[in-house]
Amino acid sequence: MLLLAFISGIVLVQGNTVHATESMEPLPETMQEGNMYAVNPDGTGDFMTIQEGVDSVESGDTLVIYPGVYEENVIVEDKTVNLIGVNSKDCILTANSDNYHHIPLTIAAGRVSGLTICGTSTKESVPKQSKVEMNYDITDPESIYLWQNQYSGYTIHIDQPYSAGKTLSIENCRIISENNYCIGIGCWERTEIMITDCELISGGHSGCIFMHNISYPVEVENAHVTIKNSEFKNYVGPYVMAVHSKGNFSPIALTFQNVRVSTVAYEDNDCYSESNVNTWIHIDQLTNSSVQTWLSENGYSSLPEGSQLVHQCTVEQRRKFIRELKERSSLLKGWPKLAEGITYWESDKNIPLAPGKIRHSIDIQNVDEETVGDGWCGLAGIYLTEDSYGNTLPEMNYPRLVITSVTESE
Repeated sequence: MLLLAFISGIVLVQGNTVHATESMEPLPETMQEGNMYAVNPDGTGDFMTIQEGVDSVESGDTLVIYPGVYEENVIVEDKTVNLIGVNSKDCILTANSDNYHHIPLTIAAGRVSGLTICGTSTKESVPKQSKVEMNYDITDPESIYLWQNQYSGYTIHIDQPYSAGKTLSIENCRIISENNYCIGIGCWERTEIMITDCELISGGHSGCIFMHNISYPVEVENAHVTIKNSEFKNYVGPYVMAVHSKGNFSPIALTFQNVRVSTVAYEDNDCYSESNVNTWIHIDQLTNSSVQTWLSENGYSSLPEGSQLVHQCTVEQRRKFIRELKERSSLLKGWPKLAEGITYWESDKNIPLAPGKIRHSIDIQNVDEETVGDGWCGLAGIYLTEDSYGNTLPEMNYPRLVITSVTESE
């Protein structure tokens, strides 16, 4: 009956009849069995806010979210709930994320689909997110809370003990941040996180994804993170992504498939981290034609023949870009065009380069700085799977055997 209702343009939800507009996307099948409830700000559904629905439903239930702007800090920490927007263009969850603990969406398990999720800032300019020297006691939750409170927040945060052994899927979403990374991920034991067909836009001091494993006293089973058929657009921060390891005891199997990256880099290297231990080819080497040839011949390159990975731009082009970025009409639209690959900005300051800082687009760190990791780009316990391919940045591709075509005459 439910399927027939979708085909006819009417959605039956928990006894309520809600008419869907022609622009609405079809609802995906939910991952768990459970009841379905409608969230509609006009009062015609079961709930008027998403958080009200989350607090009221049972684990495994689904909230069907109807068009509207939901200004909320949604928290789903100790149950599995599916948040299904009927139209990603018109179903918008937004909240100020200047505070680390008050962000648009905190979630552990379930399914998030068909939403635009925005982390906004009230600050006139986005400050650099420098490393905070304050120490914290890992056994003291209050100490950790105060340390975290010095940072701005993600748009989506995934790092709850409840997620161990469970699955979270984020699909067909547009995720925008004016502050910290678009998505912050802490991988607990046997967690499976899938990000599919999403657009991540970062206009803040950080990039699109921050990820780390969890510190366990004994070795546990792998977590799995898969990101596929998605776009990363990083407009300001020096790193499009950061992946940090807390050791070998909680490994992560990491897969990227067809992730198209548009990010920026800076000639002035002061914004780069001295503690980045990325072992991959750095940005300055990627402009070398022989390096590009090697990448292509060894199956790391996914760009069309003749395409550039690094686009070197002048000070004037940079100033024009920054002006367009500041003058955009809305967080939802007006973002200036950013070419696929790495846009390398020429410095407008005549200052010497900072020693010990190497330009990479991905920030790789082992918490134990003495560790020499055997994993992805020098990480301890975090490994790129063989299913990783088709990505803009070469280090996100597992090397594929390059097969040269043979004609019939040969």
